[in-house]
Amino acid sequence: MESSSLIQLFSYAAMMASSILIPLMAEGFGASPGLVGLIVGSFNLFYLLSSYLFGALADKYGSKYILRLGLFLSVVFFAGQIMAKDLFSLFVIRSLAGAGAGIFPAALAVYAYHEYKGKMGYFAGSGSLGWAVGAVLVGLIASSQTIFLLSSIFFAIAFFLSLQLRETPVVPRKIKLIPFGLVRRNARIYIPYFFRQLGAQAIWAIFPLYLVFTGADMLWVGIAYFVNTFTQFFIMQYVERFRNLYLVNIGLLCSVATFTAYALFPYLPVVLVFQLLLAYSYSTLQVGSVQELLSKNLEQSTAMGLLNSIVNFTAVLGPFMAGAIAEIYGYQGVMWLGAIFSFIGLVSFTSVLE
Repeated sequence: MESSSLIQLFSYAAMMASSILIPLMAEGFGASPGLVGLIVGSFNLFYLLSSYLFGALADKYGSKYILRLGLFLSVVFFAGQIMAKDLFSLFVIRSLAGAGAGIFPAALAVYAYHEYKGKMGYFAGSGSLGWAVGAVLVGLIASSQTIFLLSSIFFAIAFFLSLQLRETPVVPRKIKLIPFGLVRRNARIYIPYFFRQLGAQAIWAIFPLYLVFTGADMLWVGIAYFVNTFTQFFIMQYVERFRNLYLVNIGLLCSVATFTAYALFPYLPVVLVFQLLLAYSYSTLQVGSVQELLSKNLEQSTAMGLLNSIVNFTAVLGPFMAGAIAEIYGYQGVMWLGAIFSFIGLVSFTSVLE
């Protein structure tokens, strides 16, 4: 496994393990559902801002120092989660963790693009494998302090791995607040990706509750997540060989099918089967989008920073939409919402496809 993939694996495992515990900690401190959403959203908001800003800085000044800065700060801030003793301190440290964790992903993706000569399936799959590892660790380790310490150790390993990476090519240019030209050139990726992720993030906000609704206990909730993320690791390595825009199209189509199935068949055995289709849908969409952006843009870190920012913007907005829809139409209503937004993404992709 190349260094970039190892960094991806350890960092994603660290982020997943911590993120699972945060809602439980917030609830334990007496947070209402709205406050839980605010604390969870604070990480995503600061990740969004950091990812966009430092993606542009990596293109201007080089990826090496940006990558190491993000990993080093993540070592500090993820360990700092141990110090959270109330809702306010938890909010502050999660915001800092989001800011630190958002610095390095765009720069890391550029390294991986050069290491793997444009084929990003294995690199993307290593992130999914990291998610699976993080989810398993939370199931095995009950102590939040141990999980936060382990997350920090994972980031430390990633930081030391980054010391052996060489500099990537620098694109001399001025940093723009909003690079309209870059956004316009890549609209056929960004727009469909935004709508699919908006629907998906709405679903993930209530997905554990939906699984319980279908008859799952906590063991089966963990299994459902593991089936999805672990399967992605293998699929992403296989699909990288196909045409990028074809992969994006397939990913959007399969997302519509998966979320529609969630809405129509709220039964645990059916949902578990469709976790495999979910893994395929995300794998094709993610690999196709990442490879297309990195192969068609000189400003590679900026392009990836924008993609990461889309993910985290939808992660802020989606849960609020899910809460409102679930209050009126129940969990199946949220599944229909996800299917509708994915369909809008599919239509928008078809309309701009050359």
